[in-house]
Amino acid sequence: MQKTFITTTAALFLLGLASTAQSQQLQALGVSGSFNIARLHSGQSAYKLGAVTIDPQFDQSNDETGNGITLFGRWQVGRGGWYAQPEVGYVSTLATPIGIAYDRGSFSYASQQIRHLDARLLAGYQAGPLRLFAGPSLGYHLRNTDRYQDTNPDVQAVVDALAEPPARVQAALQAGTGVSIWRLDINARYEWGLTQYRRTIQFQQQQHYLHQNLQQIILEVGYRFYRAPALAD
Repeated sequence: MQKTFITTTAALFLLGLASTAQSQQLQALGVSGSFNIARLHSGQSAYKLGAVTIDPQFDQSNDETGNGITLFGRWQVGRGGWYAQPEVGYVSTLATPIGIAYDRGSFSYASQQIRHLDARLLAGYQAGPLRLFAGPSLGYHLRNTDRYQDTNPDVQAVVDALAEPPARVQAALQAGTGVSIWRLDINARYEWGLTQYRRTIQFQQQQHYLHQNLQQIILEVGYRFYRAPALAD
């Protein structure tokens, strides 16, 4: 599945580059790094799994951080400042803690990281150095191998259920603004998860709802290693 996704993503990206390059002007090619602030948003109240209570809203602050790296190309579309920007990237952030309570106490569980490969197709408008852009993102979420260990068997069973991977392929929407200075792109983006990050968990051979949506604030600096001659200083 992972190889299929990567192959398909690469093929679509290259196809997009080729088809765009045939009819439009290449403006820039570059790489960017980002500081990400992520949240697994949930509107679900606390509920019991056996002898353990889990609370998806235990921590809904936007303070789980991470990083990302992106390769991008930018093509002028028509006349004026309109452009298309296909991207491929990798993102890794901390997960939002879930509250776990049982007869001997309580704690927050967030041992996993959220890691995904992304393919994005953004459309934007540039006026002078300022840019506005938005577009869809398709992410392939990678499995985590680290597992939390607890001596309480009831707690361990719940943690094992929570540790199961989310939906592997997820869609999102990004929108943001940026400024281009010399060869640098400085951007701020917001990402909304269109696919639920997690819909259910399996506990004691039964399905239980656990609705979570991934949201991110992305602060990004990019370097354009190629610029069209008209854009060069």
